[in-house]
Amino acid sequence: MSDTGKDREALLTFVHKFADTETLAIEEELGHGYVRLKVTEAERRQALQDVRCVEDVVKELVRNARDAKAEKIYVTFQKEKGRWRNITVLDNGSGIPPELHRKIFEARVTSKVKGVVEDPFGVHGRGMALYSIRHVAEEISLVKSIEDRGTIVQVRIDTEKLPEKKDQSSMPRLDKNDDGGTTITGGAHNVPRVLAEFSLGPGPAELFFGSNAEILATLYYHSLELRKQWAAGKNNIRKPMWFELGGLKEGKALHQFARDGLGLSVSERNAFRILEYEIQPLISINDLFRQDSFSLPARRADLHTRPKASWGDHLARRINQDDLSSLCTSLKKTFEDIGERCYLEAEAPVVKRRKNRLIISLGLREKDED
Repeated sequence: MSDTGKDREALLTFVHKFADTETLAIEEELGHGYVRLKVTEAERRQALQDVRCVEDVVKELVRNARDAKAEKIYVTFQKEKGRWRNITVLDNGSGIPPELHRKIFEARVTSKVKGVVEDPFGVHGRGMALYSIRHVAEEISLVKSIEDRGTIVQVRIDTEKLPEKKDQSSMPRLDKNDDGGTTITGGAHNVPRVLAEFSLGPGPAELFFGSNAEILATLYYHSLELRKQWAAGKNNIRKPMWFELGGLKEGKALHQFARDGLGLSVSERNAFRILEYEIQPLISINDLFRQDSFSLPARRADLHTRPKASWGDHLARRINQDDLSSLCTSLKKTFEDIGERCYLEAEAPVVKRRKNRLIISLGLREKDED
């Protein structure tokens, strides 16, 4: 090596010895605490993330939401035509600045300047998770992200290219430890298990898991609760992007808000059923596994709650669909004697719940003469 080369190497060694290690790791400052890592730093933090299955996709998206200091994380999980897996992850975390909305899917873009995050799932923080998902999914999009109000990411996966466990309905089995904690002892290595592992790990985030309609029902209920707190003068609460949901009283408006504001495809009929509490909100996976009934495996159905009078000011919502059906049957039978005298027949009764009233419509028609 020439004297010039030796001098250059000595100078670089000297600079590395005294320079800020964070500066040496950063290729570009993006603002708001975000940076683009140098290739060597990204490789040092670990090789390119392998996303080999649908479960890995959910794991990385939930990790990102958790690291954004989300208190609540909602995962919608729906299958289309037996092949396409549609996933939406919504959180109430710190959000992403507008000028970085496009860059987050590029390699080595991360908010973790000071180093990697290690958890039971491995190493996290190299700025490769969303980049890797983008390369294995059919579609990935940032539906919306607002600073201090949260983020919504949506992914569409071809399960013939990126597989998933066949059983996505069963929940893992948990047992008590000798020290009073809980451990997963069985069950499929599916998405519910991934979320259960998160719920048992460090951090305050509550996780909710269900269909688009179930998650929308849960967001609606949580919005009602937040709006009550706000009305009571608790102005320091964080307003997530679904804060306005609780102010909607019509199925069409709820359907449009879900589609345009949250990226959730929910029919107008199901939106109306949510308003009437026919589609019930979910409890968190955390709450499910806080229960003491670990001797029996938990079921997806156990995530459903029952309507409570305190959820709203509509007394009619306390009456469930089975009781309404029984009322309709009794009414039609009662009308039969009246109909005989008046030569009338009644159509099936239609019942609508409106705040503190039941509105019953009974269509009539002339009775056919024998």
